[in-house]
Amino acid sequence: MRAFVLDGYGAIADHVRLAAIADPVPGPEEVLIEIHAASLNPIDFKIVHGDLKRVSKYQLPRPFGFDASGIVLSAGARAIRFKPGDVVYARASRETIGTFAEKIALPEQFVALKPAAISYADAAALPLVGLTTLQGFSRVKARAGQHILIHAGAGGIGTFAVQYARHLGLHVTTTTSSKNVDFVKSLGADRVIAYDRGNYLEQGGDYDIVYDTLGGAFTIDAFKVVKRGGAVISLSGPPDRDFARREGAGWLVRAAVWLMSRKVYAASAEAGATYCWFFTEPSGDQLREIAGLVDRGAIKPVIDREFAFEQLPAALTYLEAGRARGKVVLRVR
Repeated sequence: MRAFVLDGYGAIADHVRLAAIADPVPGPEEVLIEIHAASLNPIDFKIVHGDLKRVSKYQLPRPFGFDASGIVLSAGARAIRFKPGDVVYARASRETIGTFAEKIALPEQFVALKPAAISYADAAALPLVGLTTLQGFSRVKARAGQHILIHAGAGGIGTFAVQYARHLGLHVTTTTSSKNVDFVKSLGADRVIAYDRGNYLEQGGDYDIVYDTLGGAFTIDAFKVVKRGGAVISLSGPPDRDFARREGAGWLVRAAVWLMSRKVYAASAEAGATYCWFFTEPSGDQLREIAGLVDRGAIKPVIDREFAFEQLPAALTYLEAGRARGKVVLRVR
């Protein structure tokens, strides 16, 4: 089959190449999926650049990519949830990445039936952003009536998070550029702060939850606007100090994590708020929940642009530029 493989760390143009590799063979509890569409996420170009080498060690060359939709071709002897011909969508784990390819074998518990009323491209846009939001909101016990600040509401994560927060009954504030204000309001944002018209830190705060999708200074600054007893969910900040323990990492990695996170924990302590950081886990059960939300009209996938399969390097470069409104999708078939 054809697959894009990562053959080293560095520039996208230097280390992402199209190759012919052996078809995957599903294990006893896996399904083999013919991929029709895959979507891109910031973690993909971060993997290419080697930003995650400390926490995810890969034997190269290898395929990569997390999100996919397609058709089940076959199932392992102990896989009972799906049969050949089922139309599905899925999110790979860190260990099983490889959706920028024509086929992938995944544990059946990572897979769910595709929402009935949407296309393969729309379905492929949902898994990582949807699972990340569901799992993050669950960790901080988000509930109706709370006030949440979601950064970058027009981005891939943001477009899902704004809709899901609205569905849960939260009061949603989000940041975006002035040209996207009406767009994010249409997704359900109650209040929109245009970052090109002023600093959001000067617009008032006291949020129960801050959903930090940007990292860097935004992670520290989140503690300036979250209320005491609130929580900051960060997707791009430093790992929390339990991460290395959960991963069974050695003392060098634990020390590195402690150093990376010391400023965040100081800000967290001063604000009296919780810092929440995690790796999203695959979950077919939660994908079924998301499919139900889509089928009922509570969530609508948002796609900025679709690229042909052969254009993956260009698609990654486009996503990394940070101007996509919604998700970037790869048409595999």
